[in-house]
Amino acid sequence: MKYLNTHSLAFLCLLLGLSFESSMAQEDEGTWFNRGQVSFQFRQFKDDDNETTEDVGMLVFSRVEARYENGPFEHSFRGFARVDQKDSDRDFMAFEDVYLSMRFGEGDSWKVLAGYKLFNWTATEAFHPADVVNSRNYDSDLEYFEKLGELTLELNKEFDWGDISFFYWPRFENPQFPGKHSRLGFGTDIARPEYIDGEEGNGDQWVAQGGARLRYLMDDGDASFHVIHHVDRNQPLTGTLNYALNPITGTPVPLDINRLQNNPTPYYFKKTQLGGTLQYALSNVLLKFEGAYRFFSDGDQQVYTASGLQKPIDHGDLAFGLEYNLPEWNYGETSFFFEAGGIVGASKEERARLSIFQRDILLGARHAFNDIMGKELLLMWVHDIERDKEDLITFSYSQRLSDIWKISSGVRIYNAPVKGTVAQGLEVLHEAHHAYFNLIRFF
Repeated sequence: MKYLNTHSLAFLCLLLGLSFESSMAQEDEGTWFNRGQVSFQFRQFKDDDNETTEDVGMLVFSRVEARYENGPFEHSFRGFARVDQKDSDRDFMAFEDVYLSMRFGEGDSWKVLAGYKLFNWTATEAFHPADVVNSRNYDSDLEYFEKLGELTLELNKEFDWGDISFFYWPRFENPQFPGKHSRLGFGTDIARPEYIDGEEGNGDQWVAQGGARLRYLMDDGDASFHVIHHVDRNQPLTGTLNYALNPITGTPVPLDINRLQNNPTPYYFKKTQLGGTLQYALSNVLLKFEGAYRFFSDGDQQVYTASGLQKPIDHGDLAFGLEYNLPEWNYGETSFFFEAGGIVGASKEERARLSIFQRDILLGARHAFNDIMGKELLLMWVHDIERDKEDLITFSYSQRLSDIWKISSGVRIYNAPVKGTVAQGLEVLHEAHHAYFNLIRFF
């Protein structure tokens, strides 16, 4: 069970604290809000004829959320846990939003916040170059990787035109990688992540990071701009620093080939990122833009990977989208969306290892029936316009069964045959087709 024991005690202590605060809240004028969910999740993969991987997944997922507001004070708790019957590597517990905040100043226009927080800095449906603050759980959907809360100290100032925020992040939250039994993994266990500090890997999670973000509100949209300096969360180099150069040929030689093959380490680099988002509505069309440019620190340090020595590359990442909403009619509301995203400032070979969506387009449609059961259909197709035969197709359906029960189901198809000696990007998930079914109870 990865990280489960580490967080269990803190998780239970917070629950006890919130329960105590709930009883105290009944004696004052504050407002207490809480809810949660428990779900049974099942997924069935196409058989890959590999006895070491699990083609069936069955887990129990739970999430609890509680919020207490009293004047300028707000206390929030939200976290989740999962236990998988088939694959213990998927057992996981994490904080999402667990913070205290207070408003002050004239008109309560200032706010200070401390604790774990989820950030949503994206404008697009599937390509998210600006949304990089939170670490991810990689055993989840590529377009919507599950986020882990980030330990945050935030100071926010509101204006008539928007707001500006300053952040301090004292901790590098380790991303969650699939284990060797997962069909969405790499076929091997991944070592605990480290970040590059000078010429060495550092496994200490406490490291100073920070940034600022400005948000501007318009009548028909909004725009944002940010600058952050932190340990990158999205583009590790997975391999080893334990290598030497052959004195005769000058080629690198790993000193522990067994560990490199069976337990490689993801190395993350510090970076400075400038970026922003834009959403603007023109009648029934919603325009979306998102972009970022990344400058890496300690960028001369090389990591020995399955593809040889590699180092981080300064580059840009852009995404553009259109969403068209059909006028509402008797059978509900339909929207069509198109997106294009890709890496700039790098070669084709470099782009292939920097991102799964290095030059891709997305076509999709969503239909909400707008009935009492909240039925919804979603179809998406992601196609790589640079690399041959790389497609991701998703079809999903969801609806409520009652006020407290809901189902969601779908199919995901991965088509990306390996073209070289080492699988890159979506090729790692070639033919990991699967169907899933979730039964959810709210409380």
